[in-house]
Amino acid sequence: MSQADVAAEAKSSPIECVIRWIAQNASYLYLAATLATTYEVFARYVFNAPTDWAFEATIMLCSACYLVAGGFVTQRRRHIAITSAYETASDARKRTLDIVAILFGLLAVGMLILSSWRQAFMSLQIVERTGSSWNPPLPALLKPLIVLGSALIFVQLALQLRRILKPMQFAGVVVVVAAGVALWALDSYEIVPLWSKSFEALREGFKGLGIGWATLVVLAVMIALMLTGMPLAWVLLTIACGCTVLWIGPSGLPLVGSRVFGFVQEYVFVAVPLFVLMACIMERSGVAKDLYQAMYIFSGSLPGGVAMQTVVVAMIMAAMTGIIGGEIVLLGLIALPQMLRLGYDKKLAIGTICAGGSLGTMIPPSVVLIVYGLTASVSIGDLFKAAFLPGILMGTLYIVYILIRCAMDPNLGPPAPAAERNIPFARKLGMLKGLVLPLLIIFWVLGSIYFGIAAVTEAAGVGVAGAIVSAAIRGELNWNMLRESLTQTMETVGILIWLTFGAFAFIGIYNIMGGTNFVRQLITGLPVAPIVIVLFMMAILLVLGCLIDWIGICLLTMPIFVPIIKDLGYDPVWFGILFCMNMQVSYLSPPFGPACFYLKGVAPPEITLQQIFSSIWPFMGLQITALALVLFFPEIALFLPQLLD
Repeated sequence: MSQADVAAEAKSSPIECVIRWIAQNASYLYLAATLATTYEVFARYVFNAPTDWAFEATIMLCSACYLVAGGFVTQRRRHIAITSAYETASDARKRTLDIVAILFGLLAVGMLILSSWRQAFMSLQIVERTGSSWNPPLPALLKPLIVLGSALIFVQLALQLRRILKPMQFAGVVVVVAAGVALWALDSYEIVPLWSKSFEALREGFKGLGIGWATLVVLAVMIALMLTGMPLAWVLLTIACGCTVLWIGPSGLPLVGSRVFGFVQEYVFVAVPLFVLMACIMERSGVAKDLYQAMYIFSGSLPGGVAMQTVVVAMIMAAMTGIIGGEIVLLGLIALPQMLRLGYDKKLAIGTICAGGSLGTMIPPSVVLIVYGLTASVSIGDLFKAAFLPGILMGTLYIVYILIRCAMDPNLGPPAPAAERNIPFARKLGMLKGLVLPLLIIFWVLGSIYFGIAAVTEAAGVGVAGAIVSAAIRGELNWNMLRESLTQTMETVGILIWLTFGAFAFIGIYNIMGGTNFVRQLITGLPVAPIVIVLFMMAILLVLGCLIDWIGICLLTMPIFVPIIKDLGYDPVWFGILFCMNMQVSYLSPPFGPACFYLKGVAPPEITLQQIFSSIWPFMGLQITALALVLFFPEIALFLPQLLD
């Protein structure tokens, strides 16, 4: 936990302490989900007795976790936002933007509560069940939890607004009450004739624009709200509810709640929190540090050897974790000081860490691949198979680049001192012993998916169990480490899930409006070759990658782009790999470039953000080169899926 988090928690009100307590204790349900998933795998393959409950129990446990995570994430101000303009604003302007963001957040989650509470109440009344062989009351549990999770966010936002308006506490109370009255008026608009007539006139005006102009209006509003630094979750959820109300009417709001409920039942998404938990446990158990130290002694006298083995470590870590921020932070803490100590060129060292650390978008088990597969209705197992060779290709390009640069100018990457590399071979092997079990976990997770032994979610569950066993054998397992891993998982997944709710709801209503068909006809009607349309899509993704986080891009564009790709006769698995490679570029590209900000957070103070941005251009060129190779030679991505089918 950062010092800022500790300071914020020290100032927490009793209600905020309750919100945090709920989230942190709910996170233990991820362990229960791990046990259920692992038991199912063993019961099926060892005892030939598959369960009829593990599947739905896992959904229930994980869904409960990430539904109540929203208030916790909001409390820690971890929602994804475009903060470039916000960071340059004056303190007074920031305060105004914070108030605007909170008001929109209150409006967004308030409308989600409106869209869900009746369904939740009815589901509880009849004790709605799934209708499966086990037949648990899953809907009767999850629908009320959607309302509870939204209510926790609403309360947390109200507390933050009260804190900002502390000199005018009465004004804060008035604003929250006004928000409640506005939501009531929206829910009961037909009761007040004047409001009803005005509202209907507004609706008719919006619908009268037609889908083309309505799309431009929605896009303009979305961009304007994003540029204020408002969390993308509030932007997308507000626009989703706003489009529903204006196009269908307040009676259509339950569609938003239905979209959210439909998503939390997705079994495939359960793999995300389990892979994140596996990554957190392996990170905290010291595996990455031992891996780097073990490989460092094998780099020998090769110029640039430490940088090249950093890329290799990054590739192995990507296969262990599938998430990026932790990778870059670890490499920044371990590898960067080592390279600077040896006299490596700063730009080469920085670029190597940023580019190598971002390989987590490509090399399975990548969370980016999971979300793309879920959004585009594409087999995640096929995506994992297809991503393997492009991920290796990209890592190989980095290594070749470093090798050539350091061969041309050895001063860019001096070899390690003789005293550090002349270590007896027996000692070198001894340093590798602690890595045997973690590497076996990687082979199990990926091998079970590639060869069809286990589903992605099942492999993730067994991966968590393996990570816990590995940490225990290494002597690193303790309750504090496990609790911190669960809390980090709760936070990471909470960020993803609430942004996903808004995006899924928006895409659903935009499809009802006819927007996806409009965009599809607009693009496919262009008088150009299909490959030009694909290049056009890649250009859009590259531009968006400079401004928006990958999950926002995926959830907004893929429901529109993937059907077009299918209409053009291309393989959506191949397009998914192109998307992930594009998002790897976005991790480095200014001004958003999250990889650069991750590294800045742990780099020595003398390394500026400007230096980091100036160091990544050669590696971005290599990323685009790899993207072009897969674009024009699809077999690079499709070879393994075809071979292993």
